[in-house]
Amino acid sequence: MENKLTALALNAIRTSLPLDAWGKFADTIASDRRKRQADLAKTEPDRSWFGALDDLRKKGFVKLPLTLPQATSDAVKSYLAAEQVHKGPHVFSFDGKPRPLDEVRADYSLAGYRSDQILMAPHLLDVFNDPRLVDLIEEYLGCVPTLYSLNGWWSFPANRPELIYSQYFHRDIDDWRFLTLFLYLSDVDESTGPHQLIPGSHTLRGMQDLIYNARAERRNVGNFDAAASFVSSMGEEFSADCERLFGDSIVNATGPTGTMYLVNTMALHRGLMPVQSSRLVVWARYGLGATCNSSDLEHGPFSKRLVPTLMSDNLRNRYINRFFLDFDRGPEY
Repeated sequence: MENKLTALALNAIRTSLPLDAWGKFADTIASDRRKRQADLAKTEPDRSWFGALDDLRKKGFVKLPLTLPQATSDAVKSYLAAEQVHKGPHVFSFDGKPRPLDEVRADYSLAGYRSDQILMAPHLLDVFNDPRLVDLIEEYLGCVPTLYSLNGWWSFPANRPELIYSQYFHRDIDDWRFLTLFLYLSDVDESTGPHQLIPGSHTLRGMQDLIYNARAERRNVGNFDAAASFVSSMGEEFSADCERLFGDSIVNATGPTGTMYLVNTMALHRGLMPVQSSRLVVWARYGLGATCNSSDLEHGPFSKRLVPTLMSDNLRNRYINRFFLDFDRGPEY
């Protein structure tokens, strides 16, 4: 309870400050974490994917240089297809009642999984802890990351978007600094609901450049303000303004099954509604620590013995996965 209250208090403080100023606070926190948690750092990080850092910092997203093998993707998808789902994107969205996928699909355009279902899927936790990925995230955040949220959605074709906060352009505000890994478990093109992003919109300078370019193209910017967009960044009208002003900059994050994108979802983004076939995507979020979206809002950590993972037991892995895994629970041998 005390940890939850602390997370809520920090969230209240953070959301009272301009979002475009969060970076300096993130730098201070990350620097303090590095000093206090030196025993978690690796002697030499895996730099295999560090070439993605420039795009990640400048654009706010990058397509990772790896597509999961088809057999791995098929194993995850087969497992999830046999699991019941709940209506909406999150177990707290509606009644949270587990129902067969076909039943929810007939009732609503979105079906979601609980985080423990994502955790128990084969291979996924090891994908989310790939050293190349974690070390890249650590370099971006400035300290050893915390894996704090796991999610999975089915999106089905519909006449119009159902959710203002996900299918219209918006910003996520989970932590002072954070990243989201999106993994496609179905082929995604322009007709099957790609994730859409506006590059550069994760920073105040980037937003100012976007507005400058919109004015240069003689678009009616009106009262759309760069700093204000970090405070009032929700709703159908706001999303329509983003599309009208920055439409030429919008990127469709497409790719075959197994494609992965790493995204700073402080950037303006949305999950475009499918118009032809369904889309299945899972994602994991990494930040500086506990947030109001942390897994413990749903459940406590599970015994590592029950979770399908090849992860080794060390201080670094214990810390990164502490909201999901209890390394000590289980019989002694």
